Parts: sequence; structure tokens; C-alpha cells
Amino acid sequence: MSTTLKSPEVGTAPPVHRHLTTALWVVVGVLAAALVALGAWVIVDRYTGPEYDATALVDDLTAAWSSHDAAAVTALYAPDAVITGADGTTMTGSDAIGGGASSGAASSLKVERVAPVTVESDMSATFIRLTDATGWDVTVLTVLQTKDGKIVRHWDIEDGMTPPLDNAVTAP
Repeated sequence: MSTTLKSPEVGTAPPVHRHLTTALWVVVGVLAAALVALGAWVIVDRYTGPEYDATALVDDLTAAWSSHDAAAVTALYAPDAVITGADGTTMTGSDAIGGGASSGAASSLKVERVAPVTVESDMSATFIRLTDATGWDVTVLTVLQTKDGKIVRHWDIEDGMTPPLDNAVTAP
């Protein structure tokens, strides 16, 4: 008995399991949508969260101090703000602090953030580099306490200069 094979008719194709192909495309589409949503969430969180607010404040602060703009510095601090320098000296009040910024023009003081800003509650911290025309070059740990978008307390801590706990936060 001989077997003859029939050739398929022209224009017909073997059956395809379309339900598997469709399911694959649905899975790919869902994964793509999830990745887009995750990317959008990361971007929004990065530019609207407390870290962004604190970083923007620190960058505004360093720009204002570097340009010796007393009005800009004054605007960043609460009226009763206190700065405690690495050497333990203090300045109290936004007007006095602003005046300190304009006095930096004589030595061409430059202030720049050199590390990311870390935030916990109303406190933020970063490293700031201070330089001037005399060759002074120091990096300090700057800690800021904020309230309603204004700096209320500002501490600078310099390794080897600031005695331990001199700039410690004390309870009110």
C-alpha cells in the first residue's frame, strides 16, 4: 500500500495557536507599563521629596554665601536662627547672619557642597568646602535644622577643630 502525501492547498497555512502569542504580548505590555510607571515614580520622588527640598536649600545657601548676598542669606534663615561655627562661635538672628555673609566678600569666600545631602525629619547634613583668597581650604560637616522651609539651627563641624560635643544639640 502506497501512501501519498497531499500537499496543502495554496493560500492555507498550518493552524497557529494564537492564544499563546496573544498572552505573550499581554505579558510584555504589562511589563513595559510597569517599567514606565516605576521610572516615573523614581523621577517624581527624586525631585519632590524631602531630600530634594533639603538639597535645593543647601545649594541656595552655598550660592548665597559664595556671592556674599546678605539679603539672599537672610531670606534662608528664620528670624531667630542660630549658627554655631566649627570654632564654637555663634551668630544669632537672620540679620546678623546675613551681615556675616557680606563680610566674606573681603576674603573672596567660596562655599560649595561636596557631598549628597542626607535628611532625617527636620534635620539635614552634608559636607561643605570653604575656600578663600588667602589659601584657606577646609571641609566641614554642615548640619541644618529647618522649620517651615527656613533654617533655624546651623552647625559646622570641622575634624580636628571642633571639640567633641561642643556643637551638640541641646534640648530646649
